[in-house]
Amino acid sequence: MTFHDEVLGIVYLVQTLIGVLGNVFLIYHYCFHFITQKSPRRINLILIQLSFANAIFLLYRGIPTAIFSWKGNIFLNDVECNILSYLQRVSRGLSLCSTCLLSSFQAIAISPNSPKWVVLKVRSPKGIIPCCVFCWMLNILMDIALLVNTTGAKQNSTMIKGRDKLGFCFVDPFAMDSLKLQVWKSSYDSVLVVLMTVTGGYMVFLLYQHHQRVQHIHSTSHSRRASPEIKATKAILLLVSTFFFFNSACSVLTIYAYFSQKTGSWLFYVPIFLSMSFQVASPFVLISSETWVPWEFCCFFQVMKDSCATPISCQTCTDPQD
Repeated sequence: MTFHDEVLGIVYLVQTLIGVLGNVFLIYHYCFHFITQKSPRRINLILIQLSFANAIFLLYRGIPTAIFSWKGNIFLNDVECNILSYLQRVSRGLSLCSTCLLSSFQAIAISPNSPKWVVLKVRSPKGIIPCCVFCWMLNILMDIALLVNTTGAKQNSTMIKGRDKLGFCFVDPFAMDSLKLQVWKSSYDSVLVVLMTVTGGYMVFLLYQHHQRVQHIHSTSHSRRASPEIKATKAILLLVSTFFFFNSACSVLTIYAYFSQKTGSWLFYVPIFLSMSFQVASPFVLISSETWVPWEFCCFFQVMKDSCATPISCQTCTDPQD
């Protein structure tokens, strides 16, 4: 193992650890609010699903990649490779689907209270759970075909041109079944990306209209304070932008590496790093838009010690956003 491989392994491991901890904290937070609040926001279910999918993807992508960087001569058999690749793709697809759902339902939530939107705004919360279940079923069933097209990598096969490299595993893109799978997956991803683009553009338009309406208001500081809905919308737009940036960069480098005659190791390792970057950044994008962090820790200490351990006022232990 060279120093270069050792550093890469540490980078992947740190990236995985930071991302998993951030997503686990969000799962705890949104589950806690969904259980304890009298009228919980159903959109929190999408955030829980997104954080769970991100954490699973990081575990099954980051840890094997770190191990592969440290000990490149370790390979998986076909069964192990199939299971690993299947979990990676299902969790990645679930993360993409959850981000699309989050963008779509938030666009509906901030839409104007006109007659053509009011019915959809009232019914949309009831459709969140069915959409989440459909998202799970679609991704689980769609990637089953991958199980018969993925094989364990043999010695030196990671640098074979014409193979879709997955760390220890590869998918033969020239096999007919695999080609159909790749086309179907690309079409599925494209539809979700287009839907995110449309809903994101619509939210930007609504935010611009809102800014035009309130920019002439100068009465009090409270009137100029952004509402929780506006803050949440900006956070989701930033989340979608983060997804576009990292996945576009990863796709460009992957295509370049596939058609390039060069075999530099950075063409293999940098796209892997970028493929996990959205899952690492997304929890911190959501955390940065919230005001519940001091309150959350205050309530935690209040439960553990029956008193506030910080100077923050939390005697009632209620969410300041409620």
